[in-house]
Amino acid sequence: MIIGIKSGSTYRFNRRLLRRKIERFLKRIGLDNVEVSLNFVGQRKMRQLNRQFRNWDKVSNILSFSQQEPHSPEGILLLGDVVICYPKAQEEAIIYQKTIDKAIWDLVKHGLNCLIEDDKFKTV
Repeated sequence: MIIGIKSGSTYRFNRRLLRRKIERFLKRIGLDNVEVSLNFVGQRKMRQLNRQFRNWDKVSNILSFSQQEPHSPEGILLLGDVVICYPKAQEEAIIYQKTIDKAIWDLVKHGLNCLIEDDKFKTV
């Protein structure tokens, strides 16, 4: 299982805990030979991504992008990329009285579900 996590050093959260939760989540649904990438970005970058890919000039809390090719040459299931707006996750943590780790996990879980429910993965 390959889980890539990219974030700025100012984005404080427990990466090790997040990686373990993702591994458990994916294994529980039978996906253990899989690759997924997480990217944590600021509001400016998230707005740019929304404009570019959704024609929407707003900052969302999360975006998910499935891979064009569902499997690597080695047979690894390429789920795709989950992009999380860290400042939005912070806002949600405060509003819903969660820790930042819990707010991030809720967003990541949502993004993973979006990738898994993509039509091309229903036959996996």
